Amino acid sequence: MKHYSKNFEVQYYEINKYREATPISILNYLEETAISHSDSVGYGMERLYDDGVAWVLNRWHVVIDKYPMWSDKITIETWPSGFERFYANREFLIKDSEQNIIGKAASLWIFLNINSRRPARIPAEMGVAYGIDPQRSFDYSFGKLDMADSSFIGRDFCIKKSDIDTNNHVNNAIYLDWMLESVPDEIYNNFMLVSFEIQYKKELTYGAKVHSGCSVAQCKGMEQVFFHKITNESSIECALGRTRWIHRV
Repeated sequence: MKHYSKNFEVQYYEINKYREATPISILNYLEETAISHSDSVGYGMERLYDDGVAWVLNRWHVVIDKYPMWSDKITIETWPSGFERFYANREFLIKDSEQNIIGKAASLWIFLNINSRRPARIPAEMGVAYGIDPQRSFDYSFGKLDMADSSFIGRDFCIKKSDIDTNNHVNNAIYLDWMLESVPDEIYNNFMLVSFEIQYKKELTYGAKVHSGCSVAQCKGMEQVFFHKITNESSIECALGRTRWIHRV
């Protein structure tokens, strides 16, 4: 079975006030590794674009045991655990310089026809090229994400040019950025984000206005869980999320 690994060094511009790599940086590492893996097996972005297809991210589930610090060297290991029709599951392990696992992630991708904007069947030869390993990075399921009818806190954003990716839509990590901006300051400053889930439902483009809503899902003192919802100007759901936080010691 083919696993692919890519090394990173945490840069100053990727850290927070605790000198930890930010959750946004972690997502960027994961996605960069997935892109590099595809390129290494002959299915990079240029080939897919020429074939009129693309991978579109549908779900994330990320668990962080320990954030890498400024100048730390880490390794991201990834592999596809299953291809089914137009869906693909991809797993990730985040390892420190001594190859200890400090984080895990699972993702679900849709193989899309660029012109019709509809799912396309994944070619059988693509699965052969990648090599499928059914092993999961951790025991997870992409369950339903929900939210209270009214959010207790929210923020509005206008999509900037710098938010747009190569598909001319908002970069996947930006949605997490919006979600974290709606978390109460007391939680953001005193708790550590230890897991998050995101479901992408509708693509967003430059110039649109979005609302990031946040509501309490669970409150147990040292542990806090929030539901998140990103909506556009027409109040249509564009992304849903759940974040879990543990008080810093």
